[in-house]
Amino acid sequence: MIAAAFYGAAAHATVVSNFETDSEGWEVVSFTDFSRNDYTEKGRYAVNHILGGGHPGNYIAATDPDNGDFTFSAPAAFLGNQTAAQALSYDLTYRDGAVNWQTTDLMLVGGGQRLLWRRDPAIVPNSGWTRVSVNFAPSSEWRVATTDGAFATIGDFSTVLSNLSGLYIHAEYTDGIVETAGLDNVRLGAVPLPGAAALFGFGLLGLNILSSRRRAAA
Repeated sequence: MIAAAFYGAAAHATVVSNFETDSEGWEVVSFTDFSRNDYTEKGRYAVNHILGGGHPGNYIAATDPDNGDFTFSAPAAFLGNQTAAQALSYDLTYRDGAVNWQTTDLMLVGGGQRLLWRRDPAIVPNSGWTRVSVNFAPSSEWRVATTDGAFATIGDFSTVLSNLSGLYIHAEYTDGIVETAGLDNVRLGAVPLPGAAALFGFGLLGLNILSSRRRAAA
């Protein structure tokens, strides 16, 4: 019962896009230059809904629309009060050009603040599918406002996630060419994941059995 309630609370906080039917409101937003900390928006563009070739099923894709840094921008379902969210995961494919442009991988905006995440070691997507996972918790990979800003604190995450107005997944990994990136299985939610919740439940079951045996022995 406790394990079910625990998992139920986690599941309630989870938002998922798997793009089986359509693009689910996702779009492309281009920014001037992440590497120079210039987050001026250059333009908004439609994504392509691709039938087949996803991980699995269908997915969305976008081709570099301008000379800025293009991102996949999350729809309203992923925004607003997301204080229950503790992690984000997604699958990324990248089918043009050698990877040579490494900068911010994820940007969260909310409450008048910006959080920037860059994975270490760097994400190197390819023509297959690369799973990316990130926890919303203080670490050396999270910065406030700029790429060399202060390390994000628990308070910073609370500020941004309590009124999340933008979630941007970086899609550009090659400098100087027109490239195409694909996105699938975006999941914003609580941790631990269901497998861990199940283990938590089995642990409680084990404790209950052990307690019953001790009472019987007494």
